Amino acid sequence: MSLHWKEIFMQAMNESDRENLHRLVREAEVAIFLRRAELGNSDEARDESSTMAVAIEALRSIRANQLGGDGERMMESAD
Repeated sequence: MSLHWKEIFMQAMNESDRENLHRLVREAEVAIFLRRAELGNSDEARDESSTMAVAIEALRSIRANQLGGDGERMMESAD
């Protein structure tokens, strides 16, 4: 899966259509969750985890401010 989550995240950050944005936010959340599982406790995980934490906060902000908290509850970060 590698850094696929970043591509989805960037698409979400640039999306203006509410329906597409909602879909992309969900997809980014899932991709980040899967990447965290893939990385486990590796050395690579430390560097990427901080980037993922920032991305999760940005997705939370989008969900709260642009989507009005619509849809499923965002995944909790596993810090």
